[in-house]
Amino acid sequence: MNDARPWTDAHALTTQLACWRHDWAGRSLFRVTAGQDWLRLHLEGDSRPGILLTSLPEVSLVFAHEGRLPKPVAAALPVTKNHPLSKLLESAVFSSCGMFPDDQVAAFRLIRPGDRVVYLIHQFFGARGNTALLDDKAKLLWAERRPPHALLAAVPPKLIWSRGEPNDSRDDISGAALEHLTAKLLQKSSREISTGLGRPLKSARRLVTNLARDFDSAEKGELYRRKAEALAAHLHEIPQGGESVEVTDPRDGEILAITLDPALTPPANMEAWFRRARKADKGRDVIAERLDLAQTTVAVLEAAEDELITVLDESGPVLDRLESLQTWRSEHTDLLPKKRGARDGRHGPEEPARPFRRYLVDDRWEVWVGRNNKENDELTHRASHSRDIWLHAQGVPGSHVILRTEGKPEQVPPSVLAKAASLAALNCKARHSALVPVIHTEQRYVRKPRKAPAGTAVCLREKSIFVEPQIGPGVVSI
Repeated sequence: MNDARPWTDAHALTTQLACWRHDWAGRSLFRVTAGQDWLRLHLEGDSRPGILLTSLPEVSLVFAHEGRLPKPVAAALPVTKNHPLSKLLESAVFSSCGMFPDDQVAAFRLIRPGDRVVYLIHQFFGARGNTALLDDKAKLLWAERRPPHALLAAVPPKLIWSRGEPNDSRDDISGAALEHLTAKLLQKSSREISTGLGRPLKSARRLVTNLARDFDSAEKGELYRRKAEALAAHLHEIPQGGESVEVTDPRDGEILAITLDPALTPPANMEAWFRRARKADKGRDVIAERLDLAQTTVAVLEAAEDELITVLDESGPVLDRLESLQTWRSEHTDLLPKKRGARDGRHGPEEPARPFRRYLVDDRWEVWVGRNNKENDELTHRASHSRDIWLHAQGVPGSHVILRTEGKPEQVPPSVLAKAASLAALNCKARHSALVPVIHTEQRYVRKPRKAPAGTAVCLREKSIFVEPQIGPGVVSI
């Protein structure tokens, strides 16, 4: 195999699936394990063959691996308990598999108890792949991401079950695919850990700088006490109602210029300066304690960062490097931010139904449109993610519109933003105008004033775009 990336070669993939079809047809699945963006079909047999399908960003793969996955790889692919596929494919039999002609799509035909045929279809194209399970009537039973591409929403063509001829290249492909997956998992973990450690380190350093400045200010307590003692020593000489006075410091004989409050008596002014001194002393002790703690935190984080740099600079097999990185992570778990769980279905694979009008832009970007004030409130303030893009026609009543970004608004193409804005223009009172100004911002900058009626929203920052009210090309209702 001369191709440096055999896992992307259509001919190699077709041959690989033909090998599996030849070797494993008729075998039962004894288990299905799955997690976010991956799943594995475990087949019966002494060699314990398994087929792994991944749809991670830039890592859409399908390959076979006998026995258990290497520990570092398995650790980087956590299993989701009670995954829907575990139940849907329980006791199923592997019937056949094949590649779509002229498309980066693989399909698996499985027979569930009762001779019910289902199709597991996996796509390789796009920024990230997808996997869907259909019954023999093309009913969607499950999908990693919804809605799936049209190729994953129809029963596979019959010709794919006979495409390709088996040969001995399967191991080369699977080995290269596993190596590629491991390298990408290492890259992803490195990025996550570096970011996770960098943020608290940056915050701790900033806190040290701020506390050091506050501590310098608190050091003035000693000067306040000297002024108070000087006033006490010359209390009988201070006139009533003065705004300032110059007196001799009883400690060293220097002249001190002291500001006074003309509304207070000389003894009251003296007590006011003693109070300032006591407050500064108390604050100094608290700030000194916090500063010492912050400096210790910085030292710990910097030491961990040095160790991490050493781990990331290691050479050698990528599997060993991934294991070293995971070991570092397990030893420094307390220094990293806690991983958040699923986002209540907002961006997870099995998202609960929402009442909003929905559109799909360019086969990837989902847009939600509120149909009334109640839906607008739900859409903007509860259903959407903070990094989604919020749109609304400027200056006129209309629907709230959310362009979902999967937490990465900077990756939204301008053409997609314009099409979402056109939907906002189409669903407002100015829909009959030739051009409509539409404001857009990230959802985190949208607020609902207290006690405001449903559908009210205020932007803390915004940009505007002029668009034509329409359902643009590449926009479909879902």
